[in-house]
Amino acid sequence: MKKMKLIILLTIIGLLVIGCSSKGENGDYFVVAREEPINHIHGIGYLGDKKELFLATHHGLVRFSEGKWYKTSRNNHDYMGFQTTDEHFYSSGHPELGSDLENPLGLIKSKDRGASMEKIAFYGEIDFHYLAAGYKSHTLYVFNEHENSLKIGLHYSVDEGQTWETGSMKGISANSIGNIAAHPTVSENVAISTNKGLFISSDFGNEFKLLTSSSPVTTVEYQEDSLMYFILENSESKLVEYNLSNEATEELSLPDGVSSKNPIMFIATNPDNRSEIIAVSLNNDIYLSQDNGANWKLLAAEGSVTNE
Repeated sequence: MKKMKLIILLTIIGLLVIGCSSKGENGDYFVVAREEPINHIHGIGYLGDKKELFLATHHGLVRFSEGKWYKTSRNNHDYMGFQTTDEHFYSSGHPELGSDLENPLGLIKSKDRGASMEKIAFYGEIDFHYLAAGYKSHTLYVFNEHENSLKIGLHYSVDEGQTWETGSMKGISANSIGNIAAHPTVSENVAISTNKGLFISSDFGNEFKLLTSSSPVTTVEYQEDSLMYFILENSESKLVEYNLSNEATEELSLPDGVSSKNPIMFIATNPDNRSEIIAVSLNNDIYLSQDNGANWKLLAAEGSVTNE
């Protein structure tokens, strides 16, 4: 009888543990955001099979799904260089206050939307502000700003951070970077937006050519057949799509409120539907277009998130 009671007790405890674990990972990890401002956005992208939109901030992740905003209830790290792929996200940055993680995070990966993370490289050593990942290739590009175990400059990895090679960056004449973008499937193709224009490379960042005028380009996204970028040219603000096949450019309409004083700092398009565009401005205005920029909807003004 005592043995039977012990088995029943252990079974109940096991069920409770499973239930708590399931709730923690899938239930209360993301909670509905209640009219809270999103400050210090450090990256955006569509993640995983569901292609849900994620924003990395100074205080954790924010998710926009089925018309509602959600925030993380824990692991509210300061994610830098945040990059989404078809399976997981990569990031760098700093752990949240009170965490037992080392600072900085180095290069980390999460397969469960940030509920847990895998330390890939440079843990406790480097904070990468500039990071790119091929959406399907998972080829990584980082720009290291300070001398350490990596030299200052551009580096890439084709094995998800296990080994690294250096790109010589010949042809780039800029002195500041907006962001780095990797082609979704072609590992050799990388683009860098800079204060002196948009530069592209087809040999892992060894040789670059200037694609635009030498005007500031704040951000770029690499798609399968095109590049989308925002340029401040002759006092005009332009959102441009560049066709990789025929080298034609198309200027897209801008959301109301975007200007040279409030430029677009982040662009992301849905990999299943490239006509769906998310744009984030310097003032943390967040816009959505579902028709390739013909019309825009304001999702959040100055990062002020509300749920109807």
